[in-house]
Amino acid sequence: MAWRVIGIQSPARLSLRDKQLVIAQDDEVSLPIEDIDALVIDSYGVTTTANLLTELAIKATTVVICDQKHLPASVLLPYSQHSRQAKVSRQQLAMSQPLKKQMWQKIVHTKINNQADVLNYFGLDDKQLRQYAKDVKSNDSTNRESLAARIYFSQLLDDATRRKPMWHNSALNYGYAMVRSHIARHIAARGLITSQGIFHHSELNGFNLVDDLIEPYRAIVDKYVIELIAPSHIGSDDSSLNKEDRKILVDILNYPVIINNKKFTIKHAINITVESFIDSIYKTEASRLLLPKIYTS
Repeated sequence: MAWRVIGIQSPARLSLRDKQLVIAQDDEVSLPIEDIDALVIDSYGVTTTANLLTELAIKATTVVICDQKHLPASVLLPYSQHSRQAKVSRQQLAMSQPLKKQMWQKIVHTKINNQADVLNYFGLDDKQLRQYAKDVKSNDSTNRESLAARIYFSQLLDDATRRKPMWHNSALNYGYAMVRSHIARHIAARGLITSQGIFHHSELNGFNLVDDLIEPYRAIVDKYVIELIAPSHIGSDDSSLNKEDRKILVDILNYPVIINNKKFTIKHAINITVESFIDSIYKTEASRLLLPKIYTS
């Protein structure tokens, strides 16, 4: 099973040799492609070869390319190699509205509870969010998600909103993008249609389903950022991330979570979530959808 998350932050030439990723810088390093779960290219000085990209796609490796601000800008996705692609996509398209609404209710309920767990972990008041989580109705018809978000971020970020150009904005967006890219990779690899969401349905968004399934993972990213990135930015209004920040953020896929009452890394939990989503649509039971919870050691 693939387990390495590789970040390239300096000029390099990437190529393929004997099923190995070859990284040529001052020295040359080779890594088995089958061991690589994600590759993050975060330097404009990186060049690569078509046969390497093809092999990474065949192995369904997540490949993320960052922009000039060092934020994820693109993800390389494979054409589905799932043996039952047509059947999976037909089942997805045939989902009933009640099933979609029940799934979204479960997603929002889990998301808000995770946000409450994060507040509790950092010694903040989680009571209102616990109540909002209990109050979530089918399809979140009473908009508990939005109400919870206002309280959550005002507490977690000391009254700074998510949209202010501060360091945490860049860090959170980077973390979300890493998780989003990995979810997209697993969805595409299993024959699901990334644009066919259960709640998100914008015609301009090719990743509606990804944006549905990422929601319970967002609070996990928040905890990771506050816990591991925040200490070096206390008192800073600088919106940029340094090299060490980005190195830490690339490793977010190895952060632990709880799913199905067991401890897994985020990257393994995503696989479980996507597989359980397929199981849910085949058996038309929203209860089969497995979502992550906050892990506290």
